[in-house]
Formats: sequence, structure tokens, C-alpha cells
Amino acid sequence: MDKKNTWLTCGIITLVVLCLGGIFLVGGFGVLVALFGDEPPADASTAITPAAQPAQNITEEDNRPANLYEAVVQIIALVEIDGEMVEGWSGSGSVITSDGLILTNAHVVLSDKFYDVQDLVVAFTSDPNYPAQPRYYAEVMQVNAGLDLAVIRVRADMNGNPVDRSSLNLPAVSLGDSDALKLGGKLTIMGYPGIGGVTITLTSGEVGGFTAEDGVGQRAFIKTSATISGGNSGGLAVNQNGELIGVPTQLGYGGDDQFVDCRVLADTNRDGYVDDDDTCVPTGGFINALRPVKLALPLIEAAKRGEVNFVAEENAAPVVAPVQVSGTLLIEDDFSSRQSGWSDQDTSTGFSGYRDGQYVIEVYEPNYDVWGNYTQEMFSDVIISVDVNIIQSANGAGGFGIICRYVDNDNYYKLEVDEDGYYTIYKYVEGEYTILHDWAHRSAIENKTSWRLTATCIGNQLTLSVDDVVIASVTDDSISQGYIGLVGGVFDDPGIIVGFDNLTVHAP
Repeated sequence: MDKKNTWLTCGIITLVVLCLGGIFLVGGFGVLVALFGDEPPADASTAITPAAQPAQNITEEDNRPANLYEAVVQIIALVEIDGEMVEGWSGSGSVITSDGLILTNAHVVLSDKFYDVQDLVVAFTSDPNYPAQPRYYAEVMQVNAGLDLAVIRVRADMNGNPVDRSSLNLPAVSLGDSDALKLGGKLTIMGYPGIGGVTITLTSGEVGGFTAEDGVGQRAFIKTSATISGGNSGGLAVNQNGELIGVPTQLGYGGDDQFVDCRVLADTNRDGYVDDDDTCVPTGGFINALRPVKLALPLIEAAKRGEVNFVAEENAAPVVAPVQVSGTLLIEDDFSSRQSGWSDQDTSTGFSGYRDGQYVIEVYEPNYDVWGNYTQEMFSDVIISVDVNIIQSANGAGGFGIICRYVDNDNYYKLEVDEDGYYTIYKYVEGEYTILHDWAHRSAIENKTSWRLTATCIGNQLTLSVDDVVIASVTDDSISQGYIGLVGGVFDDPGIIVGFDNLTVHAP
């Protein structure tokens, strides 16, 4: 059966706005227009991916800020929603050269699965008693998504006129030696928090330790005693000499990722309404770690040479592991028999059922989900594996997945992969949706036509594997048993047809 708001064989594929907690929402695009009169140039995409050109050879010593806050900027990402340009989120950054290079976090300036960044606005503070004022548009020069670091460059004024970078003479902070930091060393953090005001904020703290990371080293993060509000992500952290030694970065947050404020932008649960039932973009949170500036030096030097480069997250992604499917075989189904125990439906919104030796799911309506359940037995601890193939694509963005411990429309776990290489794990408990693993991306699984998908639901551990490689694992003990299911769904582009075959279900 199918239903718009609740489901037995159809429900939602969750659209989770990448909520990288160091960002916060700001007002509409009209705020910028009201302040400065003109919209950004029409060719916004060019601004985000510029052609390489040499940087000017400018001496920085004469451009050190009289006050550190002069070198700390607010970065506003402009996104398009329903054909309208709006301010999607913002973070902070530090001016590192007088000709307009700015160091920040990658997630502040990059598009995510659901929102394309059309342009970046850079705002400066001239008086700390007042909010930052938008002054320039910027382009992305260097990105390492795994480190969550980026360098952007000022390119135009607020009227869209290209700037002469050689004459900008922006106040720029000096780069320090993050390797020289010691426990207890004094730190000053500055940025635009988005919690309790929109003016620049200063936070003091000490070096509390260092965190190692595979492929990065023993000082992948600098832990600090300061509690840094989320909008400071990408901002400035200096030592006692006023030298930049780190970048506040949400990836290093050691807390529970709880956000104090959220704003709903879109219909993420596909019920036809934008309301409190939808997933929101967080407008605040807390950070307690810094990326050492040493990790950003290669990006900075490349940007100074005018080079443009984007490094995908996989280069610094969490370690993946092979998955072994073993245990007692409970179900083995090649879907050659229509009597093997799976539900079916055929409505105006979608189809699920047996066809040509597969279990096939079709989705006809935008922002919709269709699934089918194995109705013969409920399970507690299982390992579900199935071959998935895309019979018809939904413009490269459709999704498919496995459901475990499905009790009813309001209680289940879902592990999902999309054609574009994004994946997620979430739950519904008593009708309340909760993300367990935020949308993340792996290039190795995008733009394919077939996958081997495995969902492991054992005890409180939920693990998603693709082609026998573990890509996501979470813990949750909300639901102990239920039915299993297969699902396909779409966002803006309907028409996906997914085939499932060679399913196995093992008890551990």
C-alpha cells in the first residue's frame, strides 16, 4: 500500500540538509540587496570555480590589523531554493593575505547534497558593536574536504565589479607555528557565533590537548578548553602573539552534536508542507577543537600561486573495513517465485512487487518513497544483503535501501544509499524522525548501476556496507525487533526503477 504521510510499504527517504554544525542560518538574500542595492553577477558558478591566475606579490607586514577582529570575516553562502536566491548559511574566516585570500572551513563554502552554493559573500567588521557589513563576493580556490579546510579569494565588490587585488590592502593576520603549541598555552578565538547576537565574538581558552587522526598525524586537532559557538566554524584562533595557529572546526567537536536553534528551509519529509516535522538546518552548536594551521599551509601556498584544486573527503575519510556475511542462513530469495513472502502494490504514486525475477520498486511522484516488506516473520538480530541495480535512473539522484526492525509506520530503521554516492542511516520512533548518521559521500559508490548492499542490525549496532565495505556504523537501542524491507525513492526527479535480487538474511 502507499500513503503520503505514513507508510506500510512506502514512506520517506529522508532529505537531510547537511548540517555541518559550524554553520548557522542567516536572513534572506534581500538583506544583502537592501544594504548594497545589487544582486551578485548572473554567472555565479564561474565565481565559485575560477580559472587559475597568478596572485600579486604583496608585502604583508604593513597590513597587519590594528585590531584582530578586522581580519576576521563572516562568510555567507548564497543558495537557490525554489528559484530564489537566499542566504543559506554562514560561517567565519580569517584574512591571511592583504590581496584577499581567506582561510575557512570547507563545509562553510561548499555545496551539499541538497543545496548548491551559487556565490559567497564576505562581510567585515569595522566596529565590533555592530554586525559585519557585506563587502565582497568571493570564489573558492583550494579545498580539502576531508580536513574541512578551504581557501577562498575576494573577486568582486557588492556591485559585481571585479576588484584590483593588488590594491585591496586588506588587514591580514600573521600565520603562526601550530607545532609550537603546548598544553596550557593561551588561545583567543574570534568569529560570528549566531548564538545570542550577530556581532563578532571573542572567546578565550587554553590548549587542552591534541587528537590524532589516521593519515593526518598526532596533531590532527587541537583540543581547547574554550566552548566555541557553532558560527565560529572556520574562524580565527591565535596564540599569545596574535598569530593564527588554528581554525575552529566542527569535525573535532567532542560533544553530542546538539544544536540550540534550527530553521526549516524545505519539505524534507515529503508530506507537502514545510513545517516543524521537517529536518532543519542547525543555526548554532558548539565546537571545542581546532584544525592546526599547519594542515592548511599547502592549500594556502597553492592559492597564493593562483591554483584551483578540490580534494574529496575520501582522502581523509574514516577508515572503512571489509564486511563478512556469515551465521545461520534464515532467508535466501532470488525472487523467482511470487510466493516468497514480500508485499506488493501498484498505485498512481509507485509500484513494488515481483517482476522478471527481481523485486522491483518504481517511484512516479517527486519527493516520494515506495517500499515493500517481508511479511512472514519479524527479526531481531539480522544481516541483510541484496544486489541492487538501477533499471531507470532518477536523473542520477534517486535512492534505495534496506529497512530493518520495521514495527509500523512510526517505528523502524532505514539504511540508504543514493545514486550520487551519498548515504545515511536514520530512525523513526513513535513518529519522531532522528538522523543517526548524517548524509555523507563516497566517490567510489557514485554513478554506478549496480551495488551489493548490506545492512547489519545486531543488538544496538546498525552498520551499512556497500560492495562488502563498511561505510557507516551507528549505535541505537530504540527498536529491538521488526520486519525487514526494501525501498526506493526520489527527491525532485521522479521515475526511478530499482531492481533487487539475490537477497540473503543471516542470523549472527
